[in-house]
Order: sequence, then C-alpha cells, then structure tokens
Amino acid sequence: MKLGKLSLVAVMALGTSAFAIDNVKVNGEAKVWYQTSEFMNDNRDMFDHDTNSLANTSLMLGATMDLAPSLSMGASAYALSTLGLENNLVGDVPSNKVDAGTGVPSGAKVVDDQAWMRELWLAYTVGKTTAKIGRQELNTPLAFTEKWNVVDNTFDAIVLLNNDLPDTTLVGAWVGKHNGIAQTGSSTVNHNGTFETFGPSGAYAFAAVNKSIPNTTVQAWYYNVLDAADAYWLQADAKVMDMVTLGAQFANMDPKAAGTEDTSIWAVKAAVDVAGVNLYGAYSSADDSATVVNFSNVSTGDKSMIYTALGSIYMDGEFTTRSGTDAWKIGASTKMVPGVTLSASYGESETDNAPTSLKDERNAWDVVASGKVGPVGLTGIYTNYQIENAAGTKTTDTDTLRIIASLKF
Repeated sequence: MKLGKLSLVAVMALGTSAFAIDNVKVNGEAKVWYQTSEFMNDNRDMFDHDTNSLANTSLMLGATMDLAPSLSMGASAYALSTLGLENNLVGDVPSNKVDAGTGVPSGAKVVDDQAWMRELWLAYTVGKTTAKIGRQELNTPLAFTEKWNVVDNTFDAIVLLNNDLPDTTLVGAWVGKHNGIAQTGSSTVNHNGTFETFGPSGAYAFAAVNKSIPNTTVQAWYYNVLDAADAYWLQADAKVMDMVTLGAQFANMDPKAAGTEDTSIWAVKAAVDVAGVNLYGAYSSADDSATVVNFSNVSTGDKSMIYTALGSIYMDGEFTTRSGTDAWKIGASTKMVPGVTLSASYGESETDNAPTSLKDERNAWDVVASGKVGPVGLTGIYTNYQIENAAGTKTTDTDTLRIIASLKF
C-alpha cells in the first residue's frame, strides 16, 4: 500500500531557508457530473428532465507549499454549481442536498451555489515520523474520502505516521469532524460542505501496515468510535508470479447501543493477468445479526473497501456488506484499446438471515469505459440493477447511465 493512498503524507525536507515559502504547487480540477436512469414501472425514461436525471458541476482549487524545513501545508476549496442545468436538462443533483442533522432542505437550497474549505492542513516531520494536522483526505478501510461523486468528503483529523520499524508503517489518528452524510441515494456530502462531529464524540484509529514478505501487504486496523462502536479490520494482499493476485479480509464491528450485537464479515478475492486482460472473482459473507450492520464507509454509509463492493454503482457497501448477506462478484478489465480502459463486472448478493423486510436478492451489471480526449478525462458507466424481495417478486429493475468529464490541472 502506497502511503500516498492513505493520505498520510510523508513530507521530505527540501533544504529551504527557515520560514521561506518554497516549492509551491498549485492544483485543481473542474468536473461535470451527469446521470440518468430508467426505472421499472415508471413513466420516466432516460434523459427525461425529471428527478431520474441528475447533474452538477464543481471546481476544486488547491495548493501545497513548504513553510520551513520539514514543515509543509496544504489547502483546497470547492465551488459547486448546477449552472442552471436543473432548468432545462435534469431535475435533481447528485450531491450536497441534505443539511447536517435537519434532513432535505428546500428545492431552492438544493440547487444553490455552494463553496467550502475542502482541506487545510500542516504536516511536520521529525526523523521517520510525520504528523499531519487539520482538514484532510483519509483513506482507511472504514473511514475514507470517496472520489466517485462530483465532490468528495473530507475530515478534520490528526494523523501520525511512523516508519522506524523495517518495512512497516505505524498509524495513529484522531478524527474529530467530517462532512460526509449517511443518506440513501447519492448525497455523500452535507449541504454547503458543513462539518459535524464524527460519530457521537469523535474516533481513534490505529494501524500497522507491513511489507516484510515480498510482493505482499498485510495490514491491521483498530477503530474506537467513542460512545458508538469498536471495530477492527485485517487484510492481506499478495502478488504471485507477477500475474496472480490473492487477497483476504476479515472485519468485526461491535456497536455499543443497547440490544445490539457484534457482527463480522470475511471476504476473499483472486485475480489473474492474461494476455492484457485482468480477470477477477471475489466472495464475501457477513454474520447473521438481529442488528442491521454494514461494513461501508462510516462517514457516508455508502461505498466499502470489501472486495465484493468495489467498483459498482449500486452493489456497494450499503447492501452488499450488511448483516446476513452473502455476495460474489466477477469482472474483467483491459487497456488493450490505446488510451482507453474498459471494464465489466457482474455481482450478486443474497440477504437471508435478517428481518423479513430486509431479506432480498440483488444483482447488477456494471460496464465502464474511461480515457482522455485531449486534456479532458471522460468516464462512462452503464449499469443494470435488479432486486427481488423475500417472496421472489422483482421490486427493482433500473438502467443507469453516468457520464463524468474532468479537467485536472
């Protein structure tokens, strides 16, 4: 696992003079996000100007710089606007339509222009230890920044990263606030990017990531969400003969509320590279539980790092990793077409041992094409998603097309 993927940046001293601002790097991204769907037993069709079609645009501007030897800072801000698309192209937006703690705001608020500070952090390094303090991205198994939407969620946190042990990274973190929201649908981030307390009163996380075994990464994480839950996550991933990838995961969550019980999930995956094509399969199984628990992102309740929930629009952590659910997924990807990455996957989940209202079977196809036209990155995703209830009656049959255009600079 690359440390950059954890957003725990190991800052290197660059020999700059004390208190001089040096090595300034400006970055940003402009994004247009569009999605349209067609639902079973619904009079709305794809590309209708109704709530089955969503669109929004965002602009992110940021910079990093060295303030002194071993001391750096970073900042970024979001501006979010519909650009009036709701008046003639779509009827809804994909993000930032829910106020923290108050529910869905009025239609006027849903489509208003919004702006907020996405990141503002300081990082300081002593020897092989780095402390990163402030608003930042995180990418840990149970609390992470999601990149799929028009804007992403971030955290107010203190993170310590140490590399004194051979081939080992030790992590300690305090997470105080976040702007993610657990809302069914595609909201992901609070209206106006509003930050609120993470859980009832914050959370601690500790981890060890080890690469002592060649081509193998082993990681162990422990979380304490104060007054809410304890959780741990174990994972090992290995590359064999430069063409076969094997992985295993085990996680447990122990909620503290009265009448709840701890729940575990395990998952395995295998992938192989053959003639320019990566083929993979994954399986997961979550314990039966009278309490509904899933192993999705604690910040949003949506996406999950469990293998069977990766890379799907609908077959994600909200349902695939919940109590009493078995899931499997197969897929393939290739870059054989110059400048284009193509992928396709099919997944199924079955929730049996749960309250009757939650028993169902789900399946989905996801087909993705991504590439560049000049400097603009383009991604197109098509998915078909179906649900059958406990009686075997199909309750959902949805076709969705998502198109994302992004210009990074």
